[in-house]
Amino acid sequence: MSGAMRMLTLLAGAAVGVVAAPAEARTLHLDHVLGTSLDMTAVGQGADAAFAAALAEIGRLDPLLSGWRQDSELARLNAAAEAEVSPDLYAVIAAAEAWRARSGGAFDGRLGRMEALWRMGEAEGAPPDPMRLIAMAARLAPVGLDPATRRVARPAGVALALDGLAKGYVVDAALAAGRSAAPGLKGLMIDIGGDLAVWGTAPSGGRWRLGVADPARPEDNAAPAFTLAAGEGAVATSGAGPRDRTIGGRRYPHLIDPRTGLACANRSATAFAPRAVDADALAAALAVLPPRDGLALAESFPGAEAVVFDGKGRAHATPGWTAAPVRLIRTAAPAAAGAPWPARFAVTVDYEIPRIAEPKAYPPYVTIWITDASNLPVRQLLLLGDDQNYIDQNYIWWRRVGRAAPAVVDAVSRPTRRAGRYSAVWDGKDNAGRPVAQGRYTIHVEAVREHGGHSYQTIQVQLGAEPAEGAAAGSEELGASRVRYGPRG
Repeated sequence: MSGAMRMLTLLAGAAVGVVAAPAEARTLHLDHVLGTSLDMTAVGQGADAAFAAALAEIGRLDPLLSGWRQDSELARLNAAAEAEVSPDLYAVIAAAEAWRARSGGAFDGRLGRMEALWRMGEAEGAPPDPMRLIAMAARLAPVGLDPATRRVARPAGVALALDGLAKGYVVDAALAAGRSAAPGLKGLMIDIGGDLAVWGTAPSGGRWRLGVADPARPEDNAAPAFTLAAGEGAVATSGAGPRDRTIGGRRYPHLIDPRTGLACANRSATAFAPRAVDADALAAALAVLPPRDGLALAESFPGAEAVVFDGKGRAHATPGWTAAPVRLIRTAAPAAAGAPWPARFAVTVDYEIPRIAEPKAYPPYVTIWITDASNLPVRQLLLLGDDQNYIDQNYIWWRRVGRAAPAVVDAVSRPTRRAGRYSAVWDGKDNAGRPVAQGRYTIHVEAVREHGGHSYQTIQVQLGAEPAEGAAAGSEELGASRVRYGPRG
């Protein structure tokens, strides 16, 4: 397949995700990119060329840097004591070692074996032995690097796990490729699973506004967000959240403290840096270090700013963060005013998980949530899927609700279900337990299946003094859905 035809194929496959936006801006959304979602926004002329070039660069780097592919160059290196590697893999390993030295070991790309023990503990329902982890951390030796030959010597006991930094490297490379392919661009943003980089003019015509919500207050009240306005730079977040592990009924942050091999402190950190590869590493180090030490590290890095939320929800920020109490992500509707629902009225959502004609089809992850007439989240009704590593693949729900409300995720997550018809009932209360008023509401039903498809349905219903109904046609991962509003027995 020629390069031009390959670009056309990539864009044709993503056509449903390309929409018009103000100020000559176009956006592209794709799922299952590096195990997560990809969003791009291009401002100016040449959006198609920029998108295609960025996608091609991501596709080129994935088989080199992936820590999940058994056929990646990184996997081959982890099976050898020493090897000459590609320029890209060498650059990522060198960056990881440089950040290990700069951070005093708070960031480390050598934790593959300890991460495997944590995954095994999650599967078996028992956490790894702390003394074994501490001993492993103490025995980790530096990686040997020869820049003249690009030879990497991997010490015994070290397995390289570079995902925390490699994704930022891919974001930077994709942004550079997109810019190079489209000289008429005025601005470009690339976001892979929440690690993002921007350049040039935002769709508003001004600078890009980059921010983070307070994870300690994610639900009904309007959590302040720290924001930055930037013409160029990158943002990454690391720390406790929906990807954390639950082992034996106890929750463990998914991030490991490299100095001990234990789960890190229960906090979240966001870093801004000129490059995404550095923002990634800095955010990971900040989530491990005490806030004072972490902010000192951020201030020592040219062009970096950061905010750290400690285990008690307190925010600690470098001077460059602008403490603007704005809601970049509006997490919930305010308490409704108006006529209440009639006595004993409720909403029943009947949904169907169709049978897939595949011998090893996984059951889908399903989420149902309610928004009001202003499209603000009112109630998280259902979340089926107890593997936190895949819960964000329902990307519409995740971007509008889930990533801003980890407490909601923890409260309602349930195991997936097999094919069949099921019902969920809304009792007329919001996430805070307050009764909502009559009015127009939208019921959102979304489903995604591992190694399968993605489906999304919306049903608008006027909830007033009389019973009402609504329905949505079936699609790939969902059968027909029906909404019934009326008295319950």
